[in-house]
This record gives sequence, C-alpha cells and structure tokens, in this order.
Amino acid sequence: MSRDAESPGSVPEVRLDVCLHAFEWTQDPQPTANHHLVRLRFHDIEEVILEDFNHQNAILEFKIEDCVGHPDMPNGLEFTFVPAYGLSGIFRAGSAEVVSVVPCDERGNPRPQAEPVGAASSHPPTP
Repeated sequence: MSRDAESPGSVPEVRLDVCLHAFEWTQDPQPTANHHLVRLRFHDIEEVILEDFNHQNAILEFKIEDCVGHPDMPNGLEFTFVPAYGLSGIFRAGSAEVVSVVPCDERGNPRPQAEPVGAASSHPPTP
C-alpha cells in the first residue's frame, strides 16, 4: 500500500498494488498452460480488511463488484479475496488498472525474456 503525494502540501493518494498468479481453468483437473502473473493497481482505497495472511495465500476467487448506492463511494468498485487457504479480505477503490501481465512457466516463474503485456519494446514494429 502506498500513500504517495503528488506535490508538497497535497493530499496523498492511497493506492494498493496486488500481484496474482492467474490460471485459465480447463476441463482437466489441473490448470494447464496459460498461467500468468498479473499485477493490478487500485487507486483511492477505502476500508481495507485483510485477514489470515500466511505462507500460501491461495485465492479461490477474486470478485469485482460495483459500489453503486454505497454512500462513501458511489462510483467505486468493491474487491473481495475469497480464500481457498490463507488470505481473505475486502476493500473498495475508486479505480483500478492492470499494470502488467507476464506469462509464467509450469512452476510459476516468469518465462525467460517475457515482456509484460503493454510494456514498451525496444524493438521497432514489424511491417
């Protein structure tokens, strides 16, 4: 979590960064291929509740819901970590962005020379 101020004397922006291992589930009992490391950034954070942080923190589901009608944040989003084992929690944010998506190998390590999706490339575009 960061509370970076953009300029001296300004109100700091409260932001939360989350990095998740994401899998595409297939009909197989185990996820196969298509494993990515996804980094998300949430801005204007409200009411963070995180519990049961441990060595594994397997998340069964990451729910995203609209906060329409919530008096403190009528235009925001609510995020919920539904635990399989470990971390559970909920927080609200005014906005969210995908910072990067990096392909991983079968062991969860970023693939060699993998560039995050959306990253600037030093290679010229191919005609």
